Amino acid sequence: MNVKTVNWLDSSAVLALFLAEPGFETVRGILAEAAKSKCEVRIAQISLTEIANSVCRDYDETTAREDIRLLRELAVTIEAPTDDQCLEAGLLRRSVRLSTADAIIAVQAMAAGANLVHKDPEFEHVIGLGQHPLPYKTANKPKR
Repeated sequence: MNVKTVNWLDSSAVLALFLAEPGFETVRGILAEAAKSKCEVRIAQISLTEIANSVCRDYDETTAREDIRLLRELAVTIEAPTDDQCLEAGLLRRSVRLSTADAIIAVQAMAAGANLVHKDPEFEHVIGLGQHPLPYKTANKPKR
């Protein structure tokens, strides 16, 4: 039986790809492997909100819509959280300092047995979360 590795892209990893931030080559490589059916790539539905907000804030609404359209064309499965995952995310927030979105993303990645690809040091404190950290975020906005 051939079990594929599951990689879960945090919003920060998708933004690294779109903005050519440090670590974008890793994300691009993971997506290339997924396009060849060598691994699975998933993202949380709530990441669409984070990505759209970030791109719109730094650029404009048209760019945000285009980036989400491009994301949907990649070898990525977008998954909505279950009610139980939302409950677990709420409980996780009580023990680890995470935003609601990051807690949902972490719980979904753990439920899938995935490695979370991210640029957020806050995830380091989540026990049981498989991780593939990229170089952490910087305050500078890259040029497109």
